Amino acid sequence: MTAIMKAAASPSRSVTLRLLGFSTGDILQQALISAFSQVGYDAQLTSAGFGAVVTELLEPAPELPDVIAIQIDPGGLIKRDWRLSSQDAERLFEQSTETFLAALEGFSRTHRAQVLINTLPSPISPSAGFLDPFHPDGTGYLTSSFNRRLGDRAGDLNNVTIVDTDLAMADIAPTKRSDPKLWYYGRIPYSTEATRALAAAFAEAYAARESKPVKALALDLDNTLWRGIYGEDGLQGIECGDDFPGNAFKAFQNECLRLKSQGLLLTILSKNDEDVLEVFDAHPGMALRREDIVAHRINWEPKAQNVRSLADELSIGLDSFLFLDDSPHEREAMRRLAPEVRVPELPDDPAGRIDFLRNQRPLWPRRLTAEDRSRSELYVVQSKGRALRNQVASIDEYLAGLGQRLCIEPMRSATLPRIAQMHARTNQFNLTTLRLSETELASQMADEGGHRVILGRLSDQFGDHGIVICACACRTGDRAELLTFLMSCRVIGRQVEYAFLGALLKNLVASGVKEVAARCIPTQKNNPSRDFYEKAGFTLESRASKDLGSETRWLWHKDTHRLPGSDFISIETDG
Repeated sequence: MTAIMKAAASPSRSVTLRLLGFSTGDILQQALISAFSQVGYDAQLTSAGFGAVVTELLEPAPELPDVIAIQIDPGGLIKRDWRLSSQDAERLFEQSTETFLAALEGFSRTHRAQVLINTLPSPISPSAGFLDPFHPDGTGYLTSSFNRRLGDRAGDLNNVTIVDTDLAMADIAPTKRSDPKLWYYGRIPYSTEATRALAAAFAEAYAARESKPVKALALDLDNTLWRGIYGEDGLQGIECGDDFPGNAFKAFQNECLRLKSQGLLLTILSKNDEDVLEVFDAHPGMALRREDIVAHRINWEPKAQNVRSLADELSIGLDSFLFLDDSPHEREAMRRLAPEVRVPELPDDPAGRIDFLRNQRPLWPRRLTAEDRSRSELYVVQSKGRALRNQVASIDEYLAGLGQRLCIEPMRSATLPRIAQMHARTNQFNLTTLRLSETELASQMADEGGHRVILGRLSDQFGDHGIVICACACRTGDRAELLTFLMSCRVIGRQVEYAFLGALLKNLVASGVKEVAARCIPTQKNNPSRDFYEKAGFTLESRASKDLGSETRWLWHKDTHRLPGSDFISIETDG
């Protein structure tokens, strides 16, 4: 029988959650409610009887919850019949794994619910002795095989988050993660302490998906990136390199480089004179170089003031920054004066900072696209464009000097993750703020007759900006509606939106469309896009109320309206 339970506390947000598992989840149910409450969610939880995982994924209830949590455990998945040969047993295990993974993939590609699923933990009791990690009879072999196939299959599903069980239970001794009495008495797979740790990892994973991602690190210099104070010790006096005590600082810098390779922007906030930057060029022990830093504020002003200036320069919000500083005073000042910035407690001991940084969940990537890996370079290109703008007398002269090229193409499988990412993250230039998931976008991509998902790649004389704009259109007969229209804030003010819209309308007209409808749904963050359709020459069809901030509907007809565009952007098409 299904029971519905609610947290005693009443956090500000509510979430519905359904628990599935191959073994008993009674302890996990209560732990999940408490864990979700700790991260700010009032969890309304239902659970299915153990063993009904595949059935529920194949035939979900009509009213889906926000979250499906699937508890995976060795006892529920690895069932060895020792009368079978190793080959036959492995084949049966692969078949049961494939049945489960196929059901998981089918569910995830057709439903919006978020799925949280844990890996199998590393075994502590081998079933094949010394051969356990690499023989089909080994529990270690089967565990790694399942986890690898889970990652390969579910890693491409945007609404699936895989929780590493070993990492979730890292503070618990492996022999304490399960209790044989609980297993044989009630088929409860994990100890009470381990279950709580798993529930906390599930809750943190969901909260991380729902929160705004960190886009930039704001790094202090002295005693953070190196040991010593540049202004007092000089270039030769600071310590950073391969030997103690500078090796921990160099390892910390390498972690910053890792984060840069995964899409984080590296910035500097330092109370220093600007000649401190010579350290990046001249110190032989530095892993970071000056070109790794996309922006900096090196002066004697308050760091909270400087981080606001950095946010303006990079066109990102304060809540996109994570601030790392060895000074407790500076950390507390940032928390008080710029509370949107995330400020963790950097360990005093430099040797502990590497693992600390690796375990900062706000920095964990959810998905890595080509744009993520080259984001730092994209901002460098953007910076060169800003420099040009400061040199010219007018906006027209600036735009004419950029030499912008916009390549228009349909969304394909390779660009699907980036378009889904844009729908999830874009706020400022987002006309409808409809957050289409990767699954929904893939469905539109497959519906060639009824939907079109178009994107634009921008480049200029300074380099490639990558995919910066996209739109989804739904066609019915000779009429189409723009379901979404959104653009990266990095290129606001370059007339890219008008050039792209003109190319999109031209594409729709070529396919037989005569009339295009569009909506603008105002939010607190999309002010830069509210008058877009008016400036593009659309006709106002209706307004939801007399309030100027209410939803508006717009219309464009091929026979009576001009095609918008830009004299400063050349258009190319690909497919």
